[in-house]
Amino acid sequence: MSHHLDRLYKICIVGDGAVGKTTILHQYVDDKFVEDTKVTIGTNLFIKRITIPEINTRVTLQIWDLGGQERFFAVRPNFYAGAHGILYTFDLTRFYSLINLKKWKDEIDRVVKPFASILIGNKTDLIDHDRTRPVSKEEGRKAKEDLNACCYIETSAKENIGIDKAFFRVAKEIFKSKH
Repeated sequence: MSHHLDRLYKICIVGDGAVGKTTILHQYVDDKFVEDTKVTIGTNLFIKRITIPEINTRVTLQIWDLGGQERFFAVRPNFYAGAHGILYTFDLTRFYSLINLKKWKDEIDRVVKPFASILIGNKTDLIDHDRTRPVSKEEGRKAKEDLNACCYIETSAKENIGIDKAFFRVAKEIFKSKH
């Protein structure tokens, strides 16, 4: 069976500053952990081509990394337009970065109704799994419901855990909802 025609999916990765959005993307697209990324000024664009084996479809992911700082609030809505998928991202060591995702959802909902969104709890490498976590798995799952995301995945950009899975999942969900 041959590949379907190439598809282009626009995905926005959103969340507060310093939750690891840019680091996740460097790990995903460039296969490297960048220890000190600069604050994202406005936006970065990353491109990654993948094949979704189950459906034998090639997809080009156009991933917009949106600056999390408050001062970029005014420019962000321009970048949501036409987005097929959203990756809501928070830092597992900072509870308020999870709470703030509600504001991000409101901001996005004013502009676009994405086909798929997922919730990412990043920085599992910084959690002491024997101790009480700042954000429990249960709180992550509840937030997934509140954000109407299709799944909750915990990731580590540093250790490259869960990153591929997150992007594959959002691409598959977009494909399913469009066909």
